[in-house]
Amino acid sequence: MPFIRLFMNLLYPFAKRFIAGPDLKTAIPNIRKIKESGYFSSIDILGESVSTRQQAETAKMEYLKLFESLDSINHSFDFSIKLSQLGLGIDREFCAENLRQLAEAMGNHTIRLDMEGSAYTQGTLEICEAVHRTHPHIGQAIQAYLFRSKNDVRHCIENKISVRLCKGAYKEPSDIALQSMDEIRTNFLELAYQLLKEGHQPAIATHDESLLVKLLDFITQEKIAPESFYFEMLYGVRRDLQKILKEKGYRVRVYIPYGKAWLPYTLRRLVEKKENLLFVITHLFRETLGLRKLH
Repeated sequence: MPFIRLFMNLLYPFAKRFIAGPDLKTAIPNIRKIKESGYFSSIDILGESVSTRQQAETAKMEYLKLFESLDSINHSFDFSIKLSQLGLGIDREFCAENLRQLAEAMGNHTIRLDMEGSAYTQGTLEICEAVHRTHPHIGQAIQAYLFRSKNDVRHCIENKISVRLCKGAYKEPSDIALQSMDEIRTNFLELAYQLLKEGHQPAIATHDESLLVKLLDFITQEKIAPESFYFEMLYGVRRDLQKILKEKGYRVRVYIPYGKAWLPYTLRRLVEKKENLLFVITHLFRETLGLRKLH
């Protein structure tokens, strides 16, 4: 135990750049600061893969408490929720009912279902579509590296489900996911272009400057209205790019995680794929030294 506490104390100064805090009380001032700086927010209470109904109920109550705590801030927020937090791995209808209860309590806000590992993909999409029929402010994250994502994006567009497009962070096998970063970038761009032209308030989530340069060119050429979509980036990552995009007149949404599960979140992001650690180090270096393609 002393070793674990020491390890956590050593890692937290690094982790706190990427999380708003270990609890709601700590996170609220940071959420407020993001809003006052002119950004939008997608807030995630860290945690996933609960094993009991009580744990799922606790996660639901934490989100309800978060909704209530943000009532004093006159702003529309996006809440990112993993369905495995709400009991997807226990009972699908139980999970869907938990989501419906959150949707009924969210007021003007939106809920975005995070996409987890491929074992949860189909169930997440089906629950999203079912709850979206009565609660249209429910949206869905889609991972560009999955082969199935082209069809999933088209299905979301046809059903007016708002999509957050990301590359994908989990390690998936070659029979269901692209493995080459060049191929993932190509697919990401194809899906992003489609969402920008046809999607319902999509969020294009990337810090990849090579993609951002092409996306900005496409937005200009196609005369895409800035108020028809969001750029989305992680809390504490490439704040220089966030600022540039905001100053260009685009809506930038910052993905803000917080909660006591910050340690597994941080470690998983670093060890899941070797590219994640390289990503963090590279982007910290580029931001610190001002090395960027976007101006």
